[in-house]
Order: sequence, then C-alpha cells, then structure tokens
Amino acid sequence: MLRRVGGEPTQVEAKRAAGGMPKSVRETLSAFSNTEGGTILLGVDEASGFSLVELADPSALRDALVQMSRDDITPPLQISVEVAEVENRWLVVAEVPPAPADRRPVYVTAQGISGGSYLRGGDGDRHMTEAEIALVMAARTQPLYDREAVDGTTVQDLDDEALRRTFRRVRSGFPKLAQSDDATILFRLGITADRSVDAPLTLAGLLTYGQFPQQYFPQLMVSVVVHSPDRDSSTRFLDNQTVRGSIPEMIETSLSMLRRNLAVRAVISDRGSRVDEVEYPLEAVREALVNALMHRDYSPVTRGTQVQVELFPDRLVIRSPGGLYGGVTIDELGEAGISSSRNAVLASLLADTYLPSSNELVAENRSSGIPAMLAVARSRGLPRPSFRSSIASFMVTMARSELLSPDTRHWIAGLGAHLPTPAHQIAVAMLREDYLTNEMLRQWGVDRVTAGQVLRDLVEQGLALKEGGRRYARYVLDPAISGRKKAPDLFSALPGELAPDVGMALQARGEATATELAEVAGLSRRAVLNHLRSMVEAGTVEAIGPAQSPKRRYRWIGQSESPAGGEPRSTSKNH
Repeated sequence: MLRRVGGEPTQVEAKRAAGGMPKSVRETLSAFSNTEGGTILLGVDEASGFSLVELADPSALRDALVQMSRDDITPPLQISVEVAEVENRWLVVAEVPPAPADRRPVYVTAQGISGGSYLRGGDGDRHMTEAEIALVMAARTQPLYDREAVDGTTVQDLDDEALRRTFRRVRSGFPKLAQSDDATILFRLGITADRSVDAPLTLAGLLTYGQFPQQYFPQLMVSVVVHSPDRDSSTRFLDNQTVRGSIPEMIETSLSMLRRNLAVRAVISDRGSRVDEVEYPLEAVREALVNALMHRDYSPVTRGTQVQVELFPDRLVIRSPGGLYGGVTIDELGEAGISSSRNAVLASLLADTYLPSSNELVAENRSSGIPAMLAVARSRGLPRPSFRSSIASFMVTMARSELLSPDTRHWIAGLGAHLPTPAHQIAVAMLREDYLTNEMLRQWGVDRVTAGQVLRDLVEQGLALKEGGRRYARYVLDPAISGRKKAPDLFSALPGELAPDVGMALQARGEATATELAEVAGLSRRAVLNHLRSMVEAGTVEAIGPAQSPKRRYRWIGQSESPAGGEPRSTSKNH
C-alpha cells in the first residue's frame, strides 16, 4: 500500500530500524496516541521506495518497542505488536490506539509534557503547541466555561420574549419550578450565576438568551461564505456575511442565508407527484449548525474563533473550534447512545429554547443530532456527511451530489468489478467520496458481518486498500484506479497516481502550502511535495517562495496558463 500511495498516510509510520530501535519512535507513539492512532512498521525503508530490510533480531525489536511504550511514555501505553513475514522478510508491526481524552496528552517522559507531547499530521510528528496542550488538559474533566459569570451583564441583557417562552415551557413541565419566582428559575436553569436580582449572566445564559452576546465576546459568531463556482471570476464570493446574535438567532439567520443560495430541484415521487427539494437537506444542515454552536469549545483560548460555514460549488463545510470531547471517536459518530456534551448547561438550555420564528426547539439534547444527519442523508440518497476532528477544530462536510448519481453509477460500471449486491455499490461509492469503515457502512443499513465481507471483497479485487490494524481498520480507494474521487478530465494528464487528490484540494483552495494540502489529502508532506513537483512540471501549478521554505505556497493555474514554450510557471526549479 505504501508503494502504491508513494508516501506514508497520516496513520502509518515506516522505520528502517536495521541498526536497532530508532529513538524517534517515541515521538510517533506520542503522536499516534494524541490523534487517531496508527500503525508503526519496523523494517521498511522509505528512502528506497519502501523496500524491506533485513532485521537482525525482529523478536528483540518487538520486545524493545513494547518496553518503550511502557517505560518511555507517560502515561504508559498498551499497544499490540506482532512479527510478520512479508516478501520473505520479517517486519515488526505495532498498532497504537488513540488514548482516551482523560489520559491526554501522552508525552515522551524524558522530554516533559511541554516538550514531549506530539501530534500526527501531514508532515509526520510535530510538537503540540502550548495552546493545544491547554485544550487537551481542559478536556480531561467536564469543562465549566459555559457556567462562568460574565462580568458586567445583568438580566437587562436578556431577550424578554425568548425567555418568557422558555419560562412557560419549564413551568408547565416541572411542578417545582411552577411555583418559583423568575430569579430562582434563572439561577436553577443556569442562566444567572446566583439568585440575586442583579446577578451576572452565565456564558450559557448570555449565548442562549442575550440580546447581543457579541458586545462581550465579539468573535463568538458565525461567518457564512458562499464561494463562486467560477474561479476565474473577479467575484470571489457570491455572499459573505457575519452572523451575530444569540445562538437561536444565529442558527435561523445562517439557515436563511444558505437557503437563498441553494438550488431547488424537482423530484418525482413513486406516485408521480412532484416534490421540490433543496440540494442540501436543511434539516441536516440545521443539525450540523446546532452541533457546531452547542458543542464548540468556549474556553478562553478559543473565544477569538468563530464558527465557519462555507458553501462551495460541490460541498458544504461547517467548522467549529475544538475537536470531539470525551471518549467519543470519529468512527463512533452516529452510533446509538454515543454522545458526550462539552457544554452541559448550554446543551440543557438549548433543549428548552425555541427558534425565534417557530415553535421548534433549538436542540433535543438526546444524542440525536448526528444520527439525524445520517438518517436524512440516507433517506435522500446523499453521501454520508464526512467528519474530521483535531484538537483545534471539528469539521462536517456534506457533498452536493447523490451517493449513487448517474455519474457515479457510470464510473462504477467502468471499473469492471464484481459488485454482486447493493451494499458493494454503496461501499464503492462511499470510497469514492472518502475513506470507509465497517461502522460507516453499517450506518447505511448493512449488518456487521455483511459489511466485513463487502470490504474484504473490495480489497481482494484491488479496489480498496486497508489502513490500520484490526480494531482501527479503515479503507481507502486504491489510488491506481482511474477517476478516483470523481477526478475531472483536466487531471488525466497529471503525472503521479495521487495527483488528482492533491490537485483537487489545491484547486478548491486556490492557493495553499504543502502542509495544508497534506492534512487534506491524508498523506505525508514528502508525498504531497512529490505530486506538487509533477504538477509544477506539467504547468498546472505555480510555486511561490523559496524552494526549501516550509511556508512555500502553491497556486492552481490550470492547464491553459503555462507560458509559451512549455516551461512551467514557477518561481524556482528546485522543489
């Protein structure tokens, strides 16, 4: 798989280890534990095209790796290590699971927590910043930031109408509150910090019912950007708005703005009647917006960052500060009963708060947000929303096209593969959009045993590659397959098997660094640089800045912008 990809995926680290255990493995153990886990391969030489090397004593290396994970890392790790024979050579294969939130950051003991905590990214292992360490430490226990008193606020800052609607609801549903005065209810719900008449508001109370929370926290808002489909147009954005107000108001305004920028298509039902559907289900978009505002990180270090909503020609992206909280992992999202609320008071308040112009509650607070998004996508035949989590942010991406659209069905037919069941076709279509796990396929109505068999079939046919070990296995489309990820014809002339992935990411952004593209493509920075070099030589990408600078940027210019004579546009010929 490494040879096909031409580099290390984010969740794989290859080490030559011919002379013994490399000390740098400690950093990788820390990095994998602090992100999504990964696999370490000892006996693989990346510099020589991932050739296998002779290990003098594989069993000793295996034991040394186990000992390192226990003695050199804090807190000690429990990893799975095996010796495997591949191409008549012995490899040491270690599966490193992600550490639970209450045990992070995992760090190299000798380097200390500030210098020895690492993260895994497109550029390999990197030190965690002080801000990232602070965020991880805060997540070890239930955050209380939404309970903090906001100095200078009083009940005069609250929206009376929104508050009265909630009072009527809680008084009718809770007998003990029905006899309480307003000040007592405000305190017991967590809207004010104490029972006094002039009590300050809590952060949760201000965000839920405040007339203008941005007076105190200017960046706790939503930015909504609608990108132009024409990259050559002088108009970069079709719509660009900063949305302010309480959380219910921001949700309603953001949805209204997106609605006027979304196309409506006519769908003919089984009974022959016509139904108009918005290209992105608004109920799913609303759930994503609610989750972003309700579960975002509200610690002081992130209060300068807003929730971002971007509508691209082919996708909708909603990004919020702070990654997944608690013991929830990306692959568990959507499972029944899987939930962890970072902001307990805020979540409780929003469950009793109405949207301004309707009788709908903002949130159910029943762990139903993401399952509802998945159910809507499944009922509409749309691709499963994609989720990405890091320490700093959580991102939801919704695709515009149908999962099994005519274009996708045509592409699948062109593979010439044996796909005997609908589950096989769904799996291949999902691989075309993103990676796939057994759990993700089960969320589309396939049972566990069948999902496992489908994934094995795709690997055996050379359609999919397996990443990770048994417990954390995920599958990606084999990069040798033409048309990967709906690559348009303009990529057909690009050298390199993964150039479409990197090229599409760069085309969508317009301009980016190799590190930024590596994070999007899930490859090492070295692999991305190889593909960028090919595209620069092909004249589709321009390199800006010194060749050896990590800040060097790459700009998409397309096939037609190469200067006369065939020379690629670049500020340097060394990459």
